[in-house]
Amino acid sequence: MKLRPRYPLQFFVSLLAASLLWYWLAGERGEEVSMRGVRAHLTLVNMPRDLVLTSTVPDTVAVQLRGPLSRALDPRVPLEVLLDLGDARPGVNSYPINVGDIPLPSEVEVVGVEPSAIVLELELQQTRNLPLRPTVEGSPAPGFVRGEVRINPAMITVQGPESRLVDLEFVATSGISIEGATGPVEGTVLPQLADPLLRSPLVAPARVVIDVFPVPTPTPTPLE
Repeated sequence: MKLRPRYPLQFFVSLLAASLLWYWLAGERGEEVSMRGVRAHLTLVNMPRDLVLTSTVPDTVAVQLRGPLSRALDPRVPLEVLLDLGDARPGVNSYPINVGDIPLPSEVEVVGVEPSAIVLELELQQTRNLPLRPTVEGSPAPGFVRGEVRINPAMITVQGPESRLVDLEFVATSGISIEGATGPVEGTVLPQLADPLLRSPLVAPARVVIDVFPVPTPTPTPLE
């Protein structure tokens, strides 16, 4: 006696669905596992506010990956390594890169990272109030001399690593010219912090007034 399905149409639909599911799962299991070396962007996170980074940091690190990379990784999304500095302290320290610092799909594993640790130098951030010194350029017209130079505000607040601030005596400004002047020169200037690790919380133009006056006529010496 031959057995026939009671509902042939439903039976064939179920059989087709089961076959497609089996082929899909077999393809998943049989997908070639590959290895690939990629450059991952290095991002420092959770750095304490009272610390300043004073050493150079690589933009990327080399990461070796293993898994179904063609399926699991989106080539449009760059790989990123998140280095947590939440427990950082002043000084020179080595911060290891852990596998958990690299966001990846569960089926992709990290085989190696180069370098495996990042050496960073951190310093406490300090604040100082320093005099502003205008940068005067050029010379007055013949027969005239430069007099007093006044600037307002006369002081500026500067923040940065302690080692960069300790020997700093003043902050220079952008230039103001008195070339060919025959009278007082007025203008605005901006603070110029040449060190990229130094900054001023409030950078605003300063007003400068430079006195220029005629060379005084010598007083004749009375004859004896």
